[in-house]
Order: sequence, then structure tokens, then C-alpha cells
Amino acid sequence: MKRFGGQNGFTLVELMVTVAIIAILLKLVGWGLAGVTAYEDVRTAARRLEAVIQEAKTLAYEKGVVHTIVFDPGGSAYKLFRDDNGNDNRTEPTDGNGKRDDGEPWLRSDVLSSRVSMTVNDTLPKNGNGAPYISVRSDGRLGAPGGGFGSGGKVTFKSNDDNTATVTINALGWVGVD
Repeated sequence: MKRFGGQNGFTLVELMVTVAIIAILLKLVGWGLAGVTAYEDVRTAARRLEAVIQEAKTLAYEKGVVHTIVFDPGGSAYKLFRDDNGNDNRTEPTDGNGKRDDGEPWLRSDVLSSRVSMTVNDTLPKNGNGAPYISVRSDGRLGAPGGGFGSGGKVTFKSNDDNTATVTINALGWVGVD
């Protein structure tokens, strides 16, 4: 094509071809990152639960009151609350049931991404609603229904692409992500 009067720049066709090539390259890169983002979704969910368990331990120690994390039986969410009548074996009487009673405040609520599911192993106790829970006593150890110490357990996060990450907590309150 002949340029008019020393005109500098690109033609519309050249610009459209360039944009099309860039769009195709971005799409190819996006497909390559799909596995990475699924892995990161799972790791992020596990690290967030680890942080909430650490927060429960810190608050239980600071306030001298049991703090409980209740897991949704459907595997899509968990919540942290201050269990004012929980069993810390130090101060107040307890029901030790892992259920939130009237007046006990919700402190944290986390809903998982639709790309991530959660399963809780059977070693964690279940409350009256059938929901697994972790109770952290004011000394940082896990509580058990009716007093004593909990045995710990595992929570496994899984992506739609079968990536997994497991949060492990033992009876002494140690938390780790595998």
C-alpha cells in the first residue's frame, strides 16, 4: 500500500493482526497457569486455616477462655467463636459441646472458594449438630468434650484438579501444613 504524504504509523489491518496474535498467546499462557492457580488455591486455604487456629490459640491464651473452630459438615466453610462456657479446666463451668451458645461472639468466618473442598478426619469431635470442631484451651492445648485433652486431627483441602494440602494439629496445639 502506498502511504500518503509521509504518514507514519500502522494500518488497521496490521494493528488487528498484532492484537489477535497477542490474544492467542495470552490464552495459551492462561491454560498453562490453570494448574498453578489450583495448587495455590489449595495451599492458600490450608494456610488460612492454620492462621485461624493460631489466632484461636492466641485469643484463648490472652482471654483465658476456650475458643472453638467449627467446620461446616458440607466441607465449604469454618467459623471461630469465643466459647465462654467452654472447658478450659481453669475458670468457669462448662458444657464442652463445641456449639456456639447465645451471646458467644463469632470472631472469624471463612468460606472456601468453589474450586476447593475440605474434609475433616474422624479424630476431631463432633458437636450436637454433627459438625466437627477444634476447641483450644487457655493453655494452648486442645480441649475434649467433657474435659481433658483432645487428640488432634487433620483437615485436608482438595482442588477440583486433585491438588491437596493437609493441616495437622496435635493435642498440644502444634499446627502444620503438609
